[in-house]
Amino acid sequence: MSIAQAASRQAGTTRGVMVTVAGHFGAAFAALCMPPFYAQILESSFPAAAPSAALAGWYFTLPTLAAAIANPAWGWLADRIGRRASLMRAHAGLCLSFILTGLARTPLEFALGLMLQGLLGGTFSASNAYLAEQLPPARLAALLGVMQASARTALFAGPALIGLMSGHANLLQLFLYLALFPGAACVVLYLLPEAPAPRRPVQPSAAANAGVPSGAQAIAACDCGVSAENLYRLQALLAIGTVLSYPYFVSDLAHRLQIGAATAGMMFGLPHALFLLLAWPLGRKLGHANARAALRWYAALTSAGLLLQALADSLPALLAGRILMGIGMTGAYLAINTLAAATSTIDRAGRHFGSLEGANKWGAVSAGLLASLLAPSLGYAAPLWLGAAVVAALFISLKWKLL
Repeated sequence: MSIAQAASRQAGTTRGVMVTVAGHFGAAFAALCMPPFYAQILESSFPAAAPSAALAGWYFTLPTLAAAIANPAWGWLADRIGRRASLMRAHAGLCLSFILTGLARTPLEFALGLMLQGLLGGTFSASNAYLAEQLPPARLAALLGVMQASARTALFAGPALIGLMSGHANLLQLFLYLALFPGAACVVLYLLPEAPAPRRPVQPSAAANAGVPSGAQAIAACDCGVSAENLYRLQALLAIGTVLSYPYFVSDLAHRLQIGAATAGMMFGLPHALFLLLAWPLGRKLGHANARAALRWYAALTSAGLLLQALADSLPALLAGRILMGIGMTGAYLAINTLAAATSTIDRAGRHFGSLEGANKWGAVSAGLLASLLAPSLGYAAPLWLGAAVVAALFISLKWKLL
């Protein structure tokens, strides 16, 4: 390959990566900015037939549950039709589902639109599979951290912006405008010249020793100490342990510590803010060789943070717990990203990242259901106790090599 051809392919890869990251931010912004306002949408858009505002939590679960079911299947399809085509499909599906949600006339149609967002979307796993095809392991692990930081940035910026607009716009119809984000990403990806995917062959001797079949070219020829199947289980455990506290966090602080909603909101967002601050410095210290050990110790730190929050009897103690959780959660997700890059293969990248994101979604759904069962009977702090136990189980599984 000539220098000019190599430079052209590198430029094409760079453009594809930039469009993928920007498109994911737009899709994440559109998907994450509206859930906090579902109760308000139900009350304002369907006043004659609105269900109880308490059911807004179930509306929140619908797209997550649908995504957990659909993501592995979309990942399998991506390996068949190509990762670029699959990413365009995900953006187009999200665009269509936003339009249908914005046109809803009844609570049932609104629920169906939300469900379609999960069934037809999948931009996160599709973006990751596309990046896995284009990038070497080190850059892939770094970009996976950037993708998660992108989602967390959208989680902050989106609700704040919609909150400012809520008094001046029909919230339901905002879905029609939000459809422009994934729609534009789909069009740009279509117009972007497709760069040939760089193939990174495994050395024949290494492939023979590892039993890698012909054509299953590994993205990372390294032994990270975790199989792909066990990585999905670890991802699900981390999601359950961290998400358990989400649904009733504000209510817990109000009842147990008499903390107002504004302060509680700041406490809720603190671990996510720490992710944005710490992802780069912590990520620089992670590699394939130490990712498994890092996940173990960051899980222990996360569990300790959750336990401290459950025991907290003052705001300073709660603050310390949230900081510990934020550091641990950031490091744990970065370690999982590194392990995901190490266990991916080019010809199964779609299924790999679809299954990984599916495990994350199933974990979030399970956490929401468990929290809704525990809090009414055992108190709002009960999900924190269970979350600490689940993440401790993740640490034990890695420490004694159960996974």
